[in-house]
Amino acid sequence: MNYKDMYYRALATATVIGWGTVTALAQATSGDPSAPIDFLKTARQKASSSSLNASSIATGGNNAGIVISIIFAVVGIGLAGISAVKLYKSSQDDNAREDAGRSLAGLVIGSGVTILGVIIGVVTTYMTGSGT
Repeated sequence: MNYKDMYYRALATATVIGWGTVTALAQATSGDPSAPIDFLKTARQKASSSSLNASSIATGGNNAGIVISIIFAVVGIGLAGISAVKLYKSSQDDNAREDAGRSLAGLVIGSGVTILGVIIGVVTTYMTGSGT
């Protein structure tokens, strides 16, 4: 007996036993042949009653755009307000630790973000007809 082939013999035996088990299990299970058709009918009914269509997606996207523009406007107002207060403090006190240049840049950027947020929000709302 050759021991070099033992691995291959064991592998072949396991394969034959495995296929025999699969065949026995396939014969033992008896299913309803109309089950896939019933599953397909149920899936089609659920798809037809779904609210996922083009108009609901457009409405959701429009609402998300309005929320994002409001968030940008609020963040811009906050940035501009904080920068304006720091700019005022640095202009009143010569020994202030705040840098006037950074405060001025923050004021300009915050104002720009606010303006863009408001303009984009207004244009989006009125151009799509959801605000009238």
